[in-house]
Amino acid sequence: MKVAIIGLGFMGGMHAQIYKALPGVELVAVASLDVAGAKDKVAKLGLDAEVFDDFDTLLANTDVDVIDICLPTDLHAETAIKAANAGKHLFIEKPLSLTLENCEAIQAAISQGGVFSQVGHCIRFWPEYVALKKFIDSGKAGALKSISLHRRAARPTYSQYDWLNDETRSGGAAVDLHIHDADFIIHLFGLPNAVKSQATRGRSGNDHIFTHYQYADVTVHGEGGWDYPEHYGFSMAFEAIFENGSLSYDSASGKAPTVVLNDTPAMELEVIQPGPKQSTIGEGNLSSLGGYYNELEYFINCLTENMAPQIATVAQATESLRVILAELKSAETGKVVQL
Repeated sequence: MKVAIIGLGFMGGMHAQIYKALPGVELVAVASLDVAGAKDKVAKLGLDAEVFDDFDTLLANTDVDVIDICLPTDLHAETAIKAANAGKHLFIEKPLSLTLENCEAIQAAISQGGVFSQVGHCIRFWPEYVALKKFIDSGKAGALKSISLHRRAARPTYSQYDWLNDETRSGGAAVDLHIHDADFIIHLFGLPNAVKSQATRGRSGNDHIFTHYQYADVTVHGEGGWDYPEHYGFSMAFEAIFENGSLSYDSASGKAPTVVLNDTPAMELEVIQPGPKQSTIGEGNLSSLGGYYNELEYFINCLTENMAPQIATVAQATESLRVILAELKSAETGKVVQL
């Protein structure tokens, strides 16, 4: 399976490491505005990938099966549509785009091109979150009463030309960071009936957002922000309360999720960690690459078996953006927004 990565910044580098580790996959080409930086990163990874300075040249001069798009979000739609029109399978980093119109245009091109696609909503594949869903579905602690999820980080400084802090390109923390948890909430419960949000405005737009998701039988809260001090680090966490117990996790602790059942001492939840555990070139917001590895392994396996991915699809990613846009509208108006 021959792969080309478009954009070899932070996330492109993560994907390159995983493609190198996946059997039956060859990263043959990269397109990047920073040609020298891309060549250096390819060399550090020990890869034999040709580096181009733009996507059109790469597309015209290489024979690839898969285009992996790791560009700034505002460039996703144009690149994805070109790749689909050229008959290439697509892995597109999240968020899919900044507008629902662009999401629908990407879906139309994929359908017309007859290609398979997946979006990088990696939390659906992240080992601790996979274990959370499995535990909820098992009913071991009874019915789920409430769940709260958060994602907190220092302001990002690693994006090329600082595009993450440009709201017109990234959508700010609500769209780029918090969408992980919104997407996982949809993965667990489907679309909420409505949302009620408050947000803190900052240098890159909505730097922190707090949302209550309305469901009939469970209380759900999500929070995401990147307005923390420079040395805060990163934390993704959840706490689920059941009829007969609780399940909690915080990545910053370095510990596995903790289960507390009624009248039973606290215990660690079993979590299956696949693939390589460390970044080989010192990049990554977490030391474990498990979720990134899982999503790309799943994608490549689907292509190998000639099956369309069923997890983190373009349609699902569109719905996740729909919810985020409703959250932003709620934060702006101060009103509950129906979905």
